[in-house]
Amino acid sequence: MIAILLNVGLMKLQPLDQGNIKPQLRILNIIIPVFAGIIIFFSSCEQNTIEKINTITANLNVPSQSLINSEIIYSESAKIVVVIKSPEINRYLTIENPYSEFPKGIFVQFFDSTQTPTSYIKSNYANFDEKTKIWIAEHDVEAVNSEGDTLNTEYLIWNQTTKRITSDRYVRITNEEGIIQGKGFEANQDMTNWKIKQTTGTILVSDEK
Repeated sequence: MIAILLNVGLMKLQPLDQGNIKPQLRILNIIIPVFAGIIIFFSSCEQNTIEKINTITANLNVPSQSLINSEIIYSESAKIVVVIKSPEINRYLTIENPYSEFPKGIFVQFFDSTQTPTSYIKSNYANFDEKTKIWIAEHDVEAVNSEGDTLNTEYLIWNQTTKRITSDRYVRITNEEGIIQGKGFEANQDMTNWKIKQTTGTILVSDEK
């Protein structure tokens, strides 16, 4: 763009007859400032455009990998310990704090040493921190153990390293004995040993005759 404008300006500087020198100088005095203004304008626009593009590009958060209807299997000593299923997985691996997002939810199944299912967690949304190995499940979260104890909450943290699940939000557990609810929860990942903080609840009592 700039080179073209300069070429146009040079074309105006062709030799002229002696009688036309002064008028031509006046024209040049007008043309050159105008062209200079145009060049500065387009240079400024070009610079602003590049800066905006760079800013937008820097803020784009595009997944490194996108997987559909996928299954993740974790094993220890050649035995399956966790199976995670999700309709959609988006992995962001090229950023400072890499993570994986599960926008359509997850289903996590835990197994014991005999490959028997012990518990599961499911939610409508989840996020996994690739560095800390911490999972966050949100929106209609449900966790159930082998005894049928059912946990319902809107927010649950699973620490894959410590094999613990926790929450600082409202939780409710339903089982054969009744309904227990409170704020705050912690348990091992197979939920064989769980505890609710700030509890309130209703215990079912059977009539004996």
